[in-house]
Amino acid sequence: MTEKMMSEKLLKIAEFEKEYGEDHGITNVIAMKKYCSDKLYRERVHAFNKSSANTIKYYKLFNTL
Repeated sequence: MTEKMMSEKLLKIAEFEKEYGEDHGITNVIAMKKYCSDKLYRERVHAFNKSSANTIKYYKLFNTL
């Protein structure tokens, strides 16, 4: 996701929160807002996704069921 895409997404989130308030309780909106605004969070998400993919890959490789 490029910086431009993240900026556009943050603008859409701001419009959404203006209409529905910041206490809307929609977790994917909250997560996307944090993803677009926090570099450390993005790094952790990427590390988690990579680790999950590797776990599944090696599980399939060594599981003979």
